[in-house]
Amino acid sequence: MAKEKHFLCSLCRDIFTSPVTTPCGHSFCSSCLCQYWTRHQSKYCPICRRLFSDRPDLSVNRILAELSDNYRKDRPPAPPDEEMVIDVEQMIQERQQKVERFKYALELQQNSYLREVRESQKVFSALVHAMEKSHKAVVDAIEGRKREEEKRVATLVKEIEQEIQELRKENTDPDPRIAVKNDQDDDTIQDTASVAPTMCPSEMKDWSKVAIEADPCVGVTRRALADIMEKIKVEVNRLSKSELRRIEKYIVDVNLSAKTAHPFLSVSEDRKQVSHTDKLQEVPDHPKRFDRVANVLAKESFSGGRCYWQVEVGGKMEWNLGVVRQSINRKGKFSVCPANGFWTLSLKAGGQLIANTSPSTPLALEQRPRKVGVFLDYTEGRVSFYCAESGVHIHTFTDTFTDRLHPFFSPGRLHGGKNDAPLIISSSFCSI
Repeated sequence: MAKEKHFLCSLCRDIFTSPVTTPCGHSFCSSCLCQYWTRHQSKYCPICRRLFSDRPDLSVNRILAELSDNYRKDRPPAPPDEEMVIDVEQMIQERQQKVERFKYALELQQNSYLREVRESQKVFSALVHAMEKSHKAVVDAIEGRKREEEKRVATLVKEIEQEIQELRKENTDPDPRIAVKNDQDDDTIQDTASVAPTMCPSEMKDWSKVAIEADPCVGVTRRALADIMEKIKVEVNRLSKSELRRIEKYIVDVNLSAKTAHPFLSVSEDRKQVSHTDKLQEVPDHPKRFDRVANVLAKESFSGGRCYWQVEVGGKMEWNLGVVRQSINRKGKFSVCPANGFWTLSLKAGGQLIANTSPSTPLALEQRPRKVGVFLDYTEGRVSFYCAESGVHIHTFTDTFTDRLHPFFSPGRLHGGKNDAPLIISSSFCSI
């Protein structure tokens, strides 16, 4: 049997259907050749490139057509495509492995969630126990005050009742200096002067100056409330530290992007520090560079998952940190707020820490952080800030993210050289 290659059209790579032969001797399916000439707007042989001045009058090559039809009928079955079978099996295996990885990842996540639930239960149980203990102390203190007042009032009532008896006796008894004849013994005279003298009314207590005032135990309650709030604060800080330890496992390596830095900013060679200078740097103009505000972005960007990094702010008097959308405006004037793609925290020159919401949100901290932790949970739509030394939670933005997000940095203005220290992306992390 002739080889199959003799019956294949060079255009469709299949067995001839209504084959035609050009004057140069090459054969093609009639429809394939017509489509080829129509597509190329020229009449030439697709194989040898011989150009025909006029379109050749082509008719079906009957001999080749008959041979092609016979070959098609007697064509041996194609052997199984072993390579394709292997590929399919490999694809199946890869997908099965992917399913197993998904299941394993889900199991790890569920175990992590369970650990978080157990840890939070322990912390909040301790908090509830502390509150119950403090409340019991308040109740006991109030009950003690109540018993003291009951005892005091009972003593006063008894004293008053004794005086009432004395007054009644004074009002009903005859003059103790008059002799009274005893009915039982006419010869016996009872001298009332020999009886113990009663209290003179003028010597009795002036009860108008004695009062029982309502005592709401405000002092006790306030002290107990202060104690409870202190315990709550301790437990909340403990929970924050636990949370920070948990998210530190999402640490990522962050490096500054020099091509985004405003010309007033100096970025270190290792891409870990940025500081404000007093003169413009000679830098090439770049569409991604900030040209009005002294900001810089990280080279890395995130479009999913969780990530965490820390920035040393030290004793700086002004700075800005957070994350921003990749598509933010970097030229001219703009407002820093979530609606414009900024989720950032700022320390103002006056010492006020704020979240750059619209309007801004003042934040109260007992101690200004010297190292700030930034945690991005892209999927859950959260950007959280922590004091990395103490673990205290500072603020959390919640939003829906659709664009890639870059870490954002601004070392603030110089303020006469008082704020020239750099922002430093930490390579080591605090142990809390």
